[in-house]
Amino acid sequence: MTLARHIAIPFLLLATLPIAAAAVDPPSFAPRVDVVVAPHPSAIAVGDLDRNGRSDFVTVHPDSDAVWMVLGRPSGDFMVSGPLSAGTAPRDVQIADVNHDMRLDLIVANGISNSVSVLLGRGDGTFETARDVLVGHSPCSVAVADFDGNDRPDIAVANLFDDTVGILLGSGDGSFTSAAPVAVQGGPSALTAADVDGDGIADLVVAVSLDDDAIVVLKGQGNGSFAERDRIAVGPLPTRPVVGLFDADPIPDIAVAEENGDAVTVLIGHGDGTFAPMSAVASGAFPVGIAAADLNGDGALDLVTADSFADTLSVYAGTGNATFAARQPLGTLSMPRAVAAADVDRDRVTDLVVADWVAGDVSVFTNQLPSPAVCTGDCDGHGAVDINELVRAVGIALGIAPLDGCIDADADGDGAVEINELVAAVANALSGCPAKPGTH
Repeated sequence: MTLARHIAIPFLLLATLPIAAAAVDPPSFAPRVDVVVAPHPSAIAVGDLDRNGRSDFVTVHPDSDAVWMVLGRPSGDFMVSGPLSAGTAPRDVQIADVNHDMRLDLIVANGISNSVSVLLGRGDGTFETARDVLVGHSPCSVAVADFDGNDRPDIAVANLFDDTVGILLGSGDGSFTSAAPVAVQGGPSALTAADVDGDGIADLVVAVSLDDDAIVVLKGQGNGSFAERDRIAVGPLPTRPVVGLFDADPIPDIAVAEENGDAVTVLIGHGDGTFAPMSAVASGAFPVGIAAADLNGDGALDLVTADSFADTLSVYAGTGNATFAARQPLGTLSMPRAVAAADVDRDRVTDLVVADWVAGDVSVFTNQLPSPAVCTGDCDGHGAVDINELVRAVGIALGIAPLDGCIDADADGDGAVEINELVAAVANALSGCPAKPGTH
């Protein structure tokens, strides 16, 4: 394997990439808010770690062996907390509840100690001492899903230098055992878990970028094992892929940024786990991170990349037919490395969060899209309140369930569910949600 390929200097595109000309409204963002954390954050994850109804951020810092948190406060400001200890040279972090205690945990890939660290959350923004599981050579990306069908979260990890994806099967109490690794030639550098073929079983979408440039689809067998289903050549140094519905059909598609190609490519799903390249857009220089969300409220997924050598985020408004408008740049601090899309201020509109490598900060871009109408108690936004949603709202009110389980039970956005909100949820369950503007 050629390490030089993995750290190659970006070059300009040699071909003109098609850019959609369809008219779409670009999203609008408030001025950037910067929070200084620690030098050299390389990945970011978002979740409500202290269960106060506000989004928190976790960053990993490989050269200081540290994990830091930025905790969102009810007042709307942020508090930096940490560092937490994981393994040596943490490269990636994911947030999930791996032991079913309704408290979010951290899963960290450690590139030099060849391990995955699991830090169990206490629900107040603090964590137990890391539990380490040895994996393959140079783990650099993790994903969490149920891979063996027992309703317990499992972990997949991309092991860059031994051409494998490791599978750690969860026991449900926060401990994991290693299953047989999956061979993935070319240097797996990032991965995402999603059901891409509609069979109800989690699959893996893997970027390989060491001595190949491709997206590899690993079909989940439902028992913790995988088989390679498709391999699609893409541009140089693909990043962690994102899965979403980028065209008009209900079949999952894939978008991936290409660091050394200064581009984003969309792969259209056929519904059977195979994909074909559809469109590409030119990005800023060296896009090292990508996220997908509907940022302008038109129902179509948009894309955003962190352009490390341009000191920008690039937002691409989606048309709904797998093409995108030209990039809308947002200025960041120095060398953005990772971007996440999340509702930071709990106004039910998706915002953007970026980690800047040189600046050592987390920056928040608050979306200015007006908040949608809220049907109190409608946890999944399907336009009705059912008994399961009422139970979730009661659990939040009693403090035994996290607000993330149903943020629309908190109609006033104060981070708590009060009796008047429970009454409103019951009324909506009995009489139906109010019609949204423009609907009948």
